[in-house]
Amino acid sequence: MTALLETLAANETAQTPAMERFIETLTALVLQYEEEIHPGPGASPAGVLKYLMEERGLRQVDLVPILGGKSYVSQILSGHRPICKEAASRLAEFFRVSPHSFH
Repeated sequence: MTALLETLAANETAQTPAMERFIETLTALVLQYEEEIHPGPGASPAGVLKYLMEERGLRQVDLVPILGGKSYVSQILSGHRPICKEAASRLAEFFRVSPHSFH
């Protein structure tokens, strides 16, 4: 399912509302599965973000344009700072997942 999500996320054409709902639902189901079957650090908002970064081969510096500062990105990833609603929305748009993934 993760591979399917990656393929869908790589598609740069505009998605139909139905496809966006499908992607959000599939993302939620994958995250729920991972929380129930493999609970642990991946269940936290920072863990979800780390997982998404790892899956796409991204580094902290790659999130600076999205979140607006190296120290802010570092604080979020270390769990010292929560992901605010605005940051969750920007991350959701970038990763093409639901903003709820980061709450």
